[in-house]
Amino acid sequence: MTVKENPSKEKRGSPRIDFRLSVMVRGGQGLKEVRNFGLYGVFIQTEDPAQFKSGDEIYLKMKLPREKKAIQVKARVAHVSEKGVGIEFIDLPPRDAMSMELCFSVFKHTIPLPGI
Repeated sequence: MTVKENPSKEKRGSPRIDFRLSVMVRGGQGLKEVRNFGLYGVFIQTEDPAQFKSGDEIYLKMKLPREKKAIQVKARVAHVSEKGVGIEFIDLPPRDAMSMELCFSVFKHTIPLPGI
């Protein structure tokens, strides 16, 4: 697994780390791979980004490391590019937000980042 900070010119509410995680997208898109992860969203790699439209509401089902059960997250497509889609979490329940924070914190602070 590769984990590193992902500096970007995009405006985000939190930094992202490179992180691979399978995620089920509800609505017919099926199983996809998260390429990077932040507290407020993810980037999903897909070979067919045209199936997504900016502003679409979707649901993601994912099992975070250190969690026993998968969580379902309401989200919005923030942007679409040739490589995939940027997803912003919406109305994240407090328990799921805490799980995301723990996962992000553990990987950001325990795995050596390149260049450090």
